[in-house]
Amino acid sequence: MNKKIDLHIHSNFSEDADFSVNKIFNLAQKSSISAISITDHDSIESIGQADTITKNYSIEYVPGVELTTVFPLDNSQQHILGYYVNSTSRDLLNCLEKIAGYRKEIEKQRIEALKKLNFSLDENKIRQMTGKRPSTAVSIMNELFTNKANLNDQRLHVYLYGDKKGRKLYHFYKDYFTKNGMAYVPFQSISSQEGIEVIKISGGIPVIAHPIMLEKKKHLDVLKEMGIMGIEAVSTYHKPKDIKYYLKYAEKNKLLVTAGSDFHGPTAKPHIMLGSQSGMDYSFYEKLKNIR
Repeated sequence: MNKKIDLHIHSNFSEDADFSVNKIFNLAQKSSISAISITDHDSIESIGQADTITKNYSIEYVPGVELTTVFPLDNSQQHILGYYVNSTSRDLLNCLEKIAGYRKEIEKQRIEALKKLNFSLDENKIRQMTGKRPSTAVSIMNELFTNKANLNDQRLHVYLYGDKKGRKLYHFYKDYFTKNGMAYVPFQSISSQEGIEVIKISGGIPVIAHPIMLEKKKHLDVLKEMGIMGIEAVSTYHKPKDIKYYLKYAEKNKLLVTAGSDFHGPTAKPHIMLGSQSGMDYSFYEKLKNIR
């Protein structure tokens, strides 16, 4: 049997994910995954735990992070994966603190936007969910859906009881928080260029996550000029024709290929399973390790 990998996984150090670092290693072992990377949103808190825990499993581990950036050509949110980053890098730590500041401002504006639409939100409960971390849309939506004052709001019935119940967070986000949504807040963060540079400065390898999220395929050329070193060609967001395109692009442009599920657990992305995408070949990890 071919060995498989999953280099895009979120632990509960990501505010919108469910499982501990140890639980992820346990799930990976049960799923016969040979190499993993935990790439939490704008957080390297998992790295210290994972470095210790990996010794208890027959699983190879890649220290990772996923930086949330703004792509300058269309101001879209783009995620840059950083593999083998040095978790003590002062440049990286400063960058993460900077991103946290942006996230706090977005959180504030999203709550205000929903309140203007006459939804009830208990900000203390939102803070309890996230602890010291800035809240993302997931915590805000969870409070919205569980707040008793909203239960009879007809606007939410499709998410609580109707057709959108199975993936209520996804659908509400799409309907309210994306561009043209009723509670849309323009995204703010560091630029994609800055994200790529700080990963390199901290000793890491920058890879564009789920490139299907780019508005135009030609934007890959811009990221290549910015210094991206790899493409997450194999992703649960990609159809076979997309994977074929990105594999060909990577080969033509001498870029690394990675493969990841973007696993979060049952709350935010219940349809995505650990290591579930076909084509998550161990050879991608070997090439990444060799570049390092």
